[in-house]
Amino acid sequence: MPIQKNTAITGTIGDAIFYRSGSKYFIRKKGNTGRQAPVAKKQASLLGKASAVSARLRSGFKPLLADPGNRKLMYRLNNVLQQWLRSEPLENEDRVDDINLLKGFSLKESGYGDVFYAAMPVHREISGNLSIHIPAFDSPNPIAPLPFRGNINLHILTLCCNINTATALRSFETMLEISYTGVPVPSRELPLSIKPAAGELTVVAVSVNNMTAGIVGAMWN
Repeated sequence: MPIQKNTAITGTIGDAIFYRSGSKYFIRKKGNTGRQAPVAKKQASLLGKASAVSARLRSGFKPLLADPGNRKLMYRLNNVLQQWLRSEPLENEDRVDDINLLKGFSLKESGYGDVFYAAMPVHREISGNLSIHIPAFDSPNPIAPLPFRGNINLHILTLCCNINTATALRSFETMLEISYTGVPVPSRELPLSIKPAAGELTVVAVSVNNMTAGIVGAMWN
């Protein structure tokens, strides 16, 4: 659509419609409402794909969600996925081992805001399988700012979602309980028995003591 130059008006003058979209002002002729510009078609496709992937991820992460139907969570995840898809990952043949847009995304609404703080990076092994780094515990409250009463219960869920097809999610779920009494517990690598495949968005999320949950790693093949 033609962009208005030196004007910023909305309304109809003759057979021309002046309107605003975002921070820009455009002009179009009457009768063109049935045709989408290529940019609009691309945006509509992107929104649809982001919404579909979001729905599948939220369905897969249900065991970690206090309220799977939470609309605020849906909108937040839709928005992050839209931002990622705008980077055109499908056009990039190189794999990406760290999608920062998704890492740190909170799956639960809490007093700590929409960011999930957890130092548990996900790695891709030589075999292609994944592992997650479990940090050392050696402080009076190793899961601050959460309250601590002697045990750390981690619920780890990995989802592999093919964003081009409607195939079912692949997933791997594991639990880890760490009893901490003040004696330092060393860090470790915990295998995640799943290998991302081509065309898959892989997301790893962790719940801590069932009080908070979020994404600790995301990658693209």
